[in-house]
Amino acid sequence: VMINTVLNVVSDLQQALVAQSITDPLTGAYNRRHMDTQLDERVASPDAGGADALLVIDIDHFKRINDTHGHAIGDEVLRKVVAAAASHKRRSDLLFRMGGEEFVLLLPGATLAQAQRIAEELRQRLAQTALLPGEPVTVSIGVSALRDGQDASAWIQSADAALYRAKRDGRN
Repeated sequence: VMINTVLNVVSDLQQALVAQSITDPLTGAYNRRHMDTQLDERVASPDAGGADALLVIDIDHFKRINDTHGHAIGDEVLRKVVAAAASHKRRSDLLFRMGGEEFVLLLPGATLAQAQRIAEELRQRLAQTALLPGEPVTVSIGVSALRDGQDASAWIQSADAALYRAKRDGRN
């Protein structure tokens, strides 16, 4: 009985350690390290249908939020964005905090058209969510479908380029 108890405690501690090593402590989204691993795995063995897509999501004018309201409010906005995105995603999707106010939503099995629809629905949902009392907060989103022979870095760069086009074209 004592050995089983100790083994259960060790197993629980190991699971907690793994969860801590792949999760962003502020937002609860997966972290960049886990994102890199998951993207490499998707590139190495894409779905049988050949469809995988991702969204790069950036909070518009986030520096202004931090400068005007303080970092504690900025942190709360980050948490609310993650909560809203997590409630909108499919069960198979994975949400990562890439860094700062930038997130990646991996959409296994999604075509480019499906990813674009998901991105637009998410953009609208976040624009309608009270992320910051009395002030609208919007996001810009870049979408990219995995192409044959593309590595994870090029896949992210493609979505990042689309994100910056969205920002140049007026954000939100």
